[in-house]
Amino acid sequence: MIETARFLVVSDEWLPREWMPGVTTSVAVVSAVVAAVVAAVVAILFISSLISILASPRYTGGGKLLWIIGIFVFPIAGPLVWWLGGRNARIRTDRL
Repeated sequence: MIETARFLVVSDEWLPREWMPGVTTSVAVVSAVVAAVVAAVVAILFISSLISILASPRYTGGGKLLWIIGIFVFPIAGPLVWWLGGRNARIRTDRL
């Protein structure tokens, strides 16, 4: 029983100490997982907004191009602005 328990202990030898001195393995792993989740959410938001812009009947080619440039220039804020207001924005066609 003692032999099998020794193999179940997770070693932290795989983490190079010279990359992050003073950081424990659990902090490094949690940080990597959080960074991966945030990156996945940003990628999903970016791709879904790109598809939504291209499929939107509300905008013509020029408007879609401006939105696409906007989400490429601002990869986090651009998709958020699209989902919060751009999809349902009213386009004024009358001139004052």
